[in-house]
Amino acid sequence: MYFDTHAHLSDPAFADDLAEVIGRAKAAGVERILAPAVDLATSRRNVELAAAHPGLLAAVGVHPESVRDLREGWLEELEDVIELSRPAALGEIGLDGFHADPPIEDQIPILRAQVRLAARHELPLILHSRRAGLDVLRVMDDEGFQGGGVFHCAEDDEVLARAILNAGFHLGFGGTLTYPRNDVLRRIVGRLPRERLLIETDCPYLAPQPERGKRNEPAFVVHVAEVLAGALGISSVEVGDLTTSNAVTLFVR
Repeated sequence: MYFDTHAHLSDPAFADDLAEVIGRAKAAGVERILAPAVDLATSRRNVELAAAHPGLLAAVGVHPESVRDLREGWLEELEDVIELSRPAALGEIGLDGFHADPPIEDQIPILRAQVRLAARHELPLILHSRRAGLDVLRVMDDEGFQGGGVFHCAEDDEVLARAILNAGFHLGFGGTLTYPRNDVLRRIVGRLPRERLLIETDCPYLAPQPERGKRNEPAFVVHVAEVLAGALGISSVEVGDLTTSNAVTLFVR
C-alpha cells in the first residue's frame, strides 16, 4: 500500500487520461494520492477531482511562482475554497530561491498570509523550499506555526533536514532520491527518523530513474519506495506501510 503525498493531477498534462492514470496507480498499489495546488484555479480543480475520485485528497494554495499573477482579494477567495471544501492541506506554498521570480521579498508576505490561514483552519502545510529552506523555517518560527506539514522534494543537506524535523515537519522524497548522482541524499535519508518520512512523485515532473524521460505519474511512486527501502535496509512493502501510516497521521483528519 502506497500513499503518493505530492501529485499535481490538476496539471494540464493529465487532462486527457486522468482516469487511466489513477487506474494505473491503483494497480501499482497506490491507494491514496494527495494533489497539491499552485494557484486558485488548481485549488478549485483539486477539490472537484477529490470529490470525483475516491482515494484522492485535495490541497489548496498559491505556489511562490504564482505570486506574480495574484489579484486583489485572492486570500478571501482561497479561504472561501477552504471553508466550502475542507481540504486535507494547504499547499503547495513556500519560497523559491532558485528562480526567485518574483523576488523572495515579494514571496514572503504571500507565504505568511497562507500560514496564518492554515493556522486558523488547523490545516497542515505542503511546503516548497527550493534553495530557501532556512527562509521558510524563519517564517514558520516568526508565525509560531504548530500545525505540521511536509517540506516536499527534500534536498541533500542533512543540517537543513534536521532543522526541518526539529521544527515539527516531515520530509518528502520523490524521484530525485532515485537518481544515480544522489548518493548523498540516500545516505542522509538512511539516518533520519522513519516516522517523519513521506514518499511522493511531484508528477508530472521528476520521474524516477527507471522512468526518466517520461511524464511522471503516481504509479511510479513504487520506484521511490524501492530506493528508500534500500536506504533504510527494509523491504519496499515495509516502506509503503510506514510512509502511508505517516501520511495518514499527518493529512487524514
